[in-house]
Amino acid sequence: MTAEKIEGQLLDGVVRNAWYEALQEVWHRYEDLVQEQTHEVTVMAKVAAELQPRIDDALEHRYRVDVEYNRWHGPNAREFRVKYLPDPSGENKRVRPDLIVHDGTGNHLHNLLVVEAKQGAQIRPRDREDDYRKLLGFLSVYDYRQAVYLEFDGNGGPPRLEWLRQDEWPDPEYRPAEVVALF
Repeated sequence: MTAEKIEGQLLDGVVRNAWYEALQEVWHRYEDLVQEQTHEVTVMAKVAAELQPRIDDALEHRYRVDVEYNRWHGPNAREFRVKYLPDPSGENKRVRPDLIVHDGTGNHLHNLLVVEAKQGAQIRPRDREDDYRKLLGFLSVYDYRQAVYLEFDGNGGPPRLEWLRQDEWPDPEYRPAEVVALF
């Protein structure tokens, strides 16, 4: 195994651990937000606020956590562009992930995590499928290292996760398999 691959796996593990800790903290600290069907944007902002210091501590302030981020840098660092991904009809659609971890320079090697979240007791399979498609697009087009779909019921139940990889497509008919342990 190459040094780059080992370093990448360690980096992925650090980001995942920070992600889990941030989720657990939000579910404990902000019970009202996760129990009263608060909009996913508000909950993700709290997750970002909890995730940023963990990323800073682990990765020496080299990366940042952003919510609803809609830009990417072109070849010129001062050139900002709107993010687009193809939709099923073949048209390009503007995209804005719910949360990302990146360094903000546009260097694809520094795109660490992209997250899409849904809140509700009855998430439609089509909505899951749309988010899965978007996440897989971020993995392939924008070279994110990791992508996760987060689903929570808005009634205080534990969050559920689906980690996505470019080579697999989760079945949108089923809720995410992983239930985050809350202690």
